[in-house]
Amino acid sequence: MSSPEKTILLICTSGISTGLLVRNMQQAADERQLAVHVYSAPAIIAEQIIQNQNVDALLIGPQSEYEVNRLKDFLNYKAVPYKLISEEDYKIMDGEAVLEEAMRMLSEKV
Repeated sequence: MSSPEKTILLICTSGISTGLLVRNMQQAADERQLAVHVYSAPAIIAEQIIQNQNVDALLIGPQSEYEVNRLKDFLNYKAVPYKLISEEDYKIMDGEAVLEEAMRMLSEKV
């Protein structure tokens, strides 16, 4: 019996630059047969998404670091683990490394 699918949300200022990273992460997850769904959205609607959908982990693009302060209390209240994506991984769109980070967050959440 496989575990239920986990949802990983990536946010950045517009939600566009994380698009390629999402694709790389989803590809890495599929290759490893992990039950995860990865998608991105503009930071401005992150609260709305987390309020209305099940999000197991939130990753924030390095250029949107300021969003952490805006969302921190809300994320803690909703018990959604969050982390800033490392500048290096983001620059090279390393889906494998960012997925690894997200999976660590998910295993700590249990």
